Amino acid sequence: MLFLIIFLLIISCVLSTMLIRGTIKYAYNHNLFDLHTKRKIHKGDIPRLGGMAFVPIAILSFICGCIILGRIGEVITINGVKPIIGFVISILIVYSFGLVDDIRGIRYRTKFIYQFVVGIVLCMTGILLNDFHGVLGLFDLPYMFSLCITVFLVIFCINAFNFIDGIDGLSSSIAILSLIYYSLILYLNESYMFLIPLSFVGVLLPFFYFNVFGKVATHNKTFMGDTGSTVLGLVLCVLAVVINGDHNTSVLQRNPFIIAFSPLMLPCFDVINVVTYRLIKGRNPFKADDNHFHHKLLRLGLTQHTVLIVEIIVFIFMTGISIYMSKYVGVNVIIAIMLIVWMIANATITNIIEK
Repeated sequence: MLFLIIFLLIISCVLSTMLIRGTIKYAYNHNLFDLHTKRKIHKGDIPRLGGMAFVPIAILSFICGCIILGRIGEVITINGVKPIIGFVISILIVYSFGLVDDIRGIRYRTKFIYQFVVGIVLCMTGILLNDFHGVLGLFDLPYMFSLCITVFLVIFCINAFNFIDGIDGLSSSIAILSLIYYSLILYLNESYMFLIPLSFVGVLLPFFYFNVFGKVATHNKTFMGDTGSTVLGLVLCVLAVVINGDHNTSVLQRNPFIIAFSPLMLPCFDVINVVTYRLIKGRNPFKADDNHFHHKLLRLGLTQHTVLIVEIIVFIFMTGISIYMSKYVGVNVIIAIMLIVWMIANATITNIIEK
């Protein structure tokens, strides 16, 4: 098994490096840059098509892994419609619209429509959040409520990951850590789906290098764009829903909801905080601004790399403490504590900046 993991990571990294270099060259030839604006913090014109490499390489790596494990039959055998088929279809939809958005631009209303369709596709193929495991006192959910909450969660997570993609390495580093965690949980649950997050890890490692350490002057720096951030948001959301519904997760003696969704707390809480602030100020909740947590840290005078390190530490702390506490404290208490601490931290930083 160790050989398989190393093999897939090497193959994904090599192919991802080649494809990312190709997308950078393509972007320069066709002037597809993330142009510098007042709200943006980067300098120079940087290609925004790095996310193009994510899906093709990840799917290829996943298929190779299934063939090596002898589990390809579970993927291509369709009894009704397999959840994995719906997962792949939803990824391809988000990937396609992300490319169009990065190249030509898409209105946010159109984004919500295709994201809604993706949520329905997932529900129709069996990927449903059908158990809250005690959140708000709820356990098994009625089908229609389960469908509605799943669609909402898909839309929310896709946009949450898109929102936090504001500094070099933030989205990719949080995604890498989350994917490693999900891969481990799925492996412990004896599910072949552990190959999905593992494949994306192999794709993201080279991207992280190009994004954080690449130089504009040497034409080897790139952003993931909406293509990358929206796909990652979808993948992490679906993995969380799958783990939440896996009965094997309970053997970890932790609340399955916390096990599944704790890695998504940071991006989701950041969106809740930002949208709440915009509504209080009477602003359009969907119009981008510079009130995300990473923006506030930058206004304190921290460098991008320092902010990245701080966010990673906060992410590990929130995820680790939540999982640890879930053995001793109720799920609602954990969510409430984490959300309150997050809001207080943001408010404190805001007051420091204003003073």
